[in-house]
Amino acid sequence: MRKSLERDKINVRIFSELLYRMSGFDMNRFEVTTKIGCLSVTYKKRNRVLVCLNGAGLIPTYENFLPILEKLPSSMGYLTIDFPNTGRSSIHNQAGLNFDSLVDTVYEILKGLEISDYILCVHSLGGVLALKLMSKPIKCQALIALEPTTKNIMFADFSKNPYPEMEDQMRMIEECGPENYFKGLTQATFAPETDRLIWELMEARGLELEKQVPGFQISGNITAEDFDSLSLADNIPIFIFCQAYREKEYRDSEYWSTKTKLILGGNHHYLQWSESEKIATIIRDLQR
Repeated sequence: MRKSLERDKINVRIFSELLYRMSGFDMNRFEVTTKIGCLSVTYKKRNRVLVCLNGAGLIPTYENFLPILEKLPSSMGYLTIDFPNTGRSSIHNQAGLNFDSLVDTVYEILKGLEISDYILCVHSLGGVLALKLMSKPIKCQALIALEPTTKNIMFADFSKNPYPEMEDQMRMIEECGPENYFKGLTQATFAPETDRLIWELMEARGLELEKQVPGFQISGNITAEDFDSLSLADNIPIFIFCQAYREKEYRDSEYWSTKTKLILGGNHHYLQWSESEKIATIIRDLQR
């Protein structure tokens, strides 16, 4: 893995359409060959780095966190990684792979890029990955988790409606359809050019996945044991952003410690978009 990373650092394949010079970002995008597939990585090198990890879904990680990244101070670097079969990463069958394979791969990328001091910013299912990653030797200064997945909700019986407070939102999603609902959120968040790019990438990945043979698996297996094996360091600050109705869930969850702080707000699951200014403020404060 390290040899592959070192080779890619020398022979970096930059995607010229996506240098984002117009945004003032001196970042690079390149591919890293790993045991779980060829992953697209976006990296801006600094002494301290914000590592952004997605949840489930096909959206590219860089664009998903762009409302936060564009608010970072120039002294702050960042790293985004598209998981297999999402964003700009390659199509690669994850059958036979478990969640630890993904965790180990992210850790190897951090090591290969010689990142030694970072803040984690994760969304949804990325929260489980974050808790496992934080137990690795590289220093994590803080975790910012945006409605991270908990064991209780991962294995909940949704036929019994664990969130009655979501009824209005679910009714809206049913009426307009999940794709149109999501399109409404992206259109309200991103500039037209970025919104168009996001949907082009997601639709291209979706079409490729539709062509795969039966038995093709988009992501590695995640089990109850993945949650049971988590251990949370009491010395790492954790900031959880969540909608108000999920407050009790997080207070009772594996993300809770004496260093955990809840920030309530938003009216949908993509808090990296609606709460980006609050999130960027916390990151700037951690920099001081």
